[in-house]
Amino acid sequence: RVLTDARGFNVAASLLEASGVTDDFEADERGAGITIFVPTDDAFASLPAGDRLQSLPADRKAVVLRFHVLHSYYPLGSLESIVNPLQPTLATEYASQAGRFTLNITRSNGSVAIDTGVVQATITRTVFDQNPVAVFAVSKVLLPKEMFTRADSAAVVAAALAPPPAASNSM
Repeated sequence: RVLTDARGFNVAASLLEASGVTDDFEADERGAGITIFVPTDDAFASLPAGDRLQSLPADRKAVVLRFHVLHSYYPLGSLESIVNPLQPTLATEYASQAGRFTLNITRSNGSVAIDTGVVQATITRTVFDQNPVAVFAVSKVLLPKEMFTRADSAAVVAAALAPPPAASNSM
């Protein structure tokens, strides 16, 4: 509901609704709370055209969505001064090995930076902050290194930026 009331989160809201992971969020909310990093519509639009996120099966998309959620409530001030920058995400529960699906949260150039090992995003604004739930807009879709790699991401970006092949003039 928060995302539909805020502007610029249509893609994230529809993915969350279609995936059914909001039930997981509500279960976590009753514990220590949750912190959600929501990519803006612009963040989804800036994914390279050939990005594998779009072609993932529904269960893997749900893992990516859970990867955007921390198990505890962190207001912005807490994120700015976080003691342990490596934070497990809700996706960690669904991983087969402990220590997987973590976000590295640091302060960079006056804002909160979130590094996944594949992309580095920043918090662009607070969408909602009322204990036990904090929702922050982020500049990029958080892609877990367990499913994506920098090399793959760089290759996709390079291919998208490459000029089209020259037409051959065979006569």
